[in-house]
Amino acid sequence: MPSTSSEITERTSPEPHRIELDIAILGGGFAGVYCGQKLRKLIRAANIDPRRVAIVSEQNYMVFQPMLAEVAGASIQPRHVINPIRRLCRGLRVYRGTVKGVDLKTKEVRVDTGDFSAGVVLQYEHLVLSLGAEIDLSRVPGMPEHALVMQNIGDAMILRATVIKRIEEANAEYREEVRRRLLTFVVVGGGYSGVETAGEILDLLHETAKFYANVPREEIKVVLVHSRERILHTLSDSLGDYAGAKLADRGLELCLKERVKAVTATKVYLQSGMEIQTATVISTVGNAPNRVIRQLCDEQGVPHERYWVKTNDKLQVEGFDGLWAAGDCASVPMAGEEGKPCPQTAQFAMREGVQLAKNIVSSIQGKDLNPFLFTGLGELASIGHRTAVANIMGMQFSGFIAWFLWRSIYLSKLPGLDRKLRVMIDWTLDLFFPRDINLLNPRYTRLFKQVHLEPNDLLFTRGEPAFSLYVVREGQIDLIDESGEVVRSIEQGDYFGERALVHGGGYLYDARSQGQTELVSLSGEIVLPFFESSRRFRRVLAKTTTQVSAEGEIEAIVKKLDHEILERPVSEVMRTDLATLKSDQTVRDALNLFQDRRFSIYPVVDADGKLLSILSREDFFDYLKREDVTDKSPIANVGSISLPCCERNTMVQESLEKMIRAGNQKCLVTDPESRLLGIITIMDLLGEAAQKKL
Repeated sequence: MPSTSSEITERTSPEPHRIELDIAILGGGFAGVYCGQKLRKLIRAANIDPRRVAIVSEQNYMVFQPMLAEVAGASIQPRHVINPIRRLCRGLRVYRGTVKGVDLKTKEVRVDTGDFSAGVVLQYEHLVLSLGAEIDLSRVPGMPEHALVMQNIGDAMILRATVIKRIEEANAEYREEVRRRLLTFVVVGGGYSGVETAGEILDLLHETAKFYANVPREEIKVVLVHSRERILHTLSDSLGDYAGAKLADRGLELCLKERVKAVTATKVYLQSGMEIQTATVISTVGNAPNRVIRQLCDEQGVPHERYWVKTNDKLQVEGFDGLWAAGDCASVPMAGEEGKPCPQTAQFAMREGVQLAKNIVSSIQGKDLNPFLFTGLGELASIGHRTAVANIMGMQFSGFIAWFLWRSIYLSKLPGLDRKLRVMIDWTLDLFFPRDINLLNPRYTRLFKQVHLEPNDLLFTRGEPAFSLYVVREGQIDLIDESGEVVRSIEQGDYFGERALVHGGGYLYDARSQGQTELVSLSGEIVLPFFESSRRFRRVLAKTTTQVSAEGEIEAIVKKLDHEILERPVSEVMRTDLATLKSDQTVRDALNLFQDRRFSIYPVVDADGKLLSILSREDFFDYLKREDVTDKSPIANVGSISLPCCERNTMVQESLEKMIRAGNQKCLVTDPESRLLGIITIMDLLGEAAQKKL
């Protein structure tokens, strides 16, 4: 007996592992990691097992954000500014994964831990929200498609590779206007990240240009676009003006009080009407609230300020038992300044995490909680070329002294002695040797691939996660169920794998080649955006993706049918009033039949009544749209759809399983010679069951 859909569901969609915790921390940034580090030191006094504290992070490392710009500028090696969370928070549970949902009533967090993993559900007593912010560039047309961002270590590596690649391209380009476009870099945003990134890129370009004979230094241009009247607006006017003047002296072009209106592959359009010819745009703006935080605020009533979670001065989210927040996703009140939240910077996030850990432990022990009183030590920004600006405890510094303070302070804050030593070595080498201009351009997964299979090769097995949609170029693929039965054969020109890709849950069947087979594989990164955006594309895939609804559907239908119906042969419940077409009939004949007999499908038979193909009304009308089709065109040219078939002595339950497993609600009944006898449908079975109850 073939496997039922309930068995398939159990096999391909296992229950996630449930874990009971005292404290769950969502986010592996400064706030989350420093909270975890402090908890590790305090929980023993509170009689809490470290294994009952967990951190969930999308990466298994913490990025030291203040040094990202130096990674992009090739001053520091990428791995030197990241630290494994498991080493920083030794003894605590760490789960690398994506938070898929939080239920504040049941106190559960659902985490997707990977394509091949069942995931975990964390049941907590205290929950820390420290997920940080996300990047949303959608407000500027063309920005998501054409702009690079600076949020993570991967972004910095891509930017570094892109800058070097543009120089290489410009070196080989003889057209002056194209070369100038390749050597023009636009940085959007004049805050800390934008200014530091622009300064580092400028240094990298100027230092490496001498190695390229066809790259004139005077053609290199870095443009910083900022909406305010001066850069680094959180610093004093004098420091902001000083930073702007220094950058301008080194060749940076400032476009102040300007906003980007649109971005294309070769231009940046500003709201003033100005156009900048460029092939590289870096956006350091566009911070947006975290998706999970938005859901909590919209669906579960978490208090927020423009989707930044509002806390009291103890870092508690009022109205929710055991809920805390810190870092870039939180709006924490600033001590001594009513109505003003703390800045979302590293120095505040670190200390918020530490204070939050202390308050959680105090809460568990029944002690009084302490307010968050930190008001900041100052601000620093490196602007490249061994120059910086700083405001530390009310004292202002600029130039080399500020740059030395910047490096000293951030080096002291960088977690891990080994990382401190590595960064010091990088900085020392940078004083005596030129920057590394190797173009390390990793090969990313191709979105389009060709796959060759030998006879009986296994492409995928039941339960494996889906990554691609497959099209058969040559040969044949058989989909095989658990009992070894061929459920469907996919021949040249047909596609498969769309159900699991679109709906998830893993493949329902094994896919095995029948002879030498050539496939085209399309990544889900291509297919899914088309599926979500195009109604026509959804309609095409819907013909087969409906098969995924088989999971659980068979049980629901069987419950509505009594055993007397299930144990009858299909010959007793089938309908014989089929509207059939002959294979030699024309479009005009089909239209006449469609007018008289309004069905969704029309079997095509030969002169002896043998089933040849099945014509759907929808496919027929698509066929009519072709310019070469006339009312005399043969219907044999119309594509056929696939329906399961059974013989007249087949039991209803067996035919029902065939329908569900094939993703259809109809099954044709034929004799052993394939002559068409009738049709059985799920709706007819449900209708008969309803009549018996009357």
